Amino acid sequence: MIRLLGTFLIALMMLAFGIGCKPQPAKAPDGKIEIEFWTLQLMDFKDLLGDMFAEYEKAHPNVRIKWVDVPFSEGEKRTLTVMMSDDVPDVVNLNPDFSAILASRNALLNLNEWVTSEQRESYLPVAWQTATLKQSGKQNTFGFPWYITSSVTLYNTQLLKKAGLSQPPGSYKDIIDAAVALKKSANVYALMPVIAERGNFLKELKKNGVRLYDDTGRAVFAREGSPLLQRFVELYKRDLIPAETLTESHRAAVDRYQSGTLAMLLSGANFLNIVKENAPVVFKETQVAPQFPKNSLYKDFSMMILVVPKKSKHPKEAVDFALFVTNKLNQLKLAQAAPVLPSVNAALEDSYFQKSKSADIIERARSISAGQLLSAKEAYQIQPGQQEINAVVDHHVQLALLGKLLPAEALLKAEKAVNDIIESNRSGL
Repeated sequence: MIRLLGTFLIALMMLAFGIGCKPQPAKAPDGKIEIEFWTLQLMDFKDLLGDMFAEYEKAHPNVRIKWVDVPFSEGEKRTLTVMMSDDVPDVVNLNPDFSAILASRNALLNLNEWVTSEQRESYLPVAWQTATLKQSGKQNTFGFPWYITSSVTLYNTQLLKKAGLSQPPGSYKDIIDAAVALKKSANVYALMPVIAERGNFLKELKKNGVRLYDDTGRAVFAREGSPLLQRFVELYKRDLIPAETLTESHRAAVDRYQSGTLAMLLSGANFLNIVKENAPVVFKETQVAPQFPKNSLYKDFSMMILVVPKKSKHPKEAVDFALFVTNKLNQLKLAQAAPVLPSVNAALEDSYFQKSKSADIIERARSISAGQLLSAKEAYQIQPGQQEINAVVDHHVQLALLGKLLPAEALLKAEKAVNDIIESNRSGL
C-alpha cells in the first residue's frame, strides 16, 4: 500500500511538474512585485515577522510581501495542491523530507545556481547538506536552512542517584547496565528511544558511525547496523524500554519523563520549558547533558527550510527574500523569540548561545545544543523518496522488536526495500 501510494503521488507530480509553460512575470495592481510567502503555523510570531517584512519592503520599495500562514498539519497537502497549479507561492516553509520529493521532480530551484559561495558558506555546512540531494552526480540544494532544533539529554538526578549513577550513560554499550540498575532500584525506565517513527532508526545508525549509503547511493546499512538493532531488541524483550516505544511518538516519552517514570529524555532543549510548567518537581531534579550517545560525529537535528518553486513568477526576488529571512540578524531574532536555533554560523556564535556555565539550566541546554551544531562534522543524506524510506525502515524495526524477524534479517529486508525505492526514484517510476 505504501509503495502504491508513493507511485500514485509521483505520477501526479510528474504530470504537474513535467507539463506547463515558463511562468510569466506578473505585478500587483499597484505595480509592485508581490512575493507570496508561506509559513507553517508561525502566527504566534506575527509581530516579529511583520517587522521583518516591513524592513524588507522599505529596502525594496518595488516589492510587497504577501504572508500566508498555513496550519502545520495541512502544510504538505496544501503545498502539493498549489504546486499542481500555475499560481504558486514564491517562498515556502517546509521540512527537508517532503521538499526532497518536490526537488527530485524538478519542481524547486537548485539554489547552488542562484547564490554565491560566500552566501552558501554562511550556513552551517551540515545544514546546507541536509537540504541537498545528489542527482546525476550533481548537488541539488533545494532549500535555504532556516530554524533548527537539536536534542540534548535531560536526566532526573534523583532517579539516577537511586541507581548509583552520578551521570547518565553516554554510550549504547553502557545503556543496558544502567537500564537494569534503574529498573531494579526505582522501577523506572532509563530511556524511551523513538526508533520506529519517521525513519529515526537510520539516524541512530548514523550517530553510531554506521554508513548508510555507498558512493553510488545504494543503501548499505544492514550488516553494520544489526548489532545496534539487536541491542534495542534486547532492551525491549527484557522490558528495559517501554512497550509503547513500538508505536508511540516523542510526545509519549515527554509524558513519561514528566511523570517521573523515565530517567532520561532525549529531546530538544525547548522541552525544558514544558517540563518546568507541567512537572515542577521533576524539573527541580533535572540536569542536562550532551546528545546521546556522546562523541558522535553526527549530531541529530530537525530543520525547517525555505524553498523556491520553479514556477515562481519572481524567482530572483524570491531567492533574495529567502536569503534575507535566513540571514544572521533575522535568524537570531527568531531564536530569541522562539525555542529554536539558527542555521547560520555567525548567529550560533552569538553570546546568546554561549552560556554553558549559566546557573539557568535552560540557558545551559541551549548552549550545549548550539555547540553540538557548530561541532557537527557529518550531515544526514536525504533521499528523493525519504518519506517512503522512513516508512519501510519503521516497519522492519517494529517487526524486529516484536520478534517476528531477527534483527539482521529485518535490516536486510529494509535495506532491499530502501534500494528498491531509490532505484524507483532514479528511473522516475
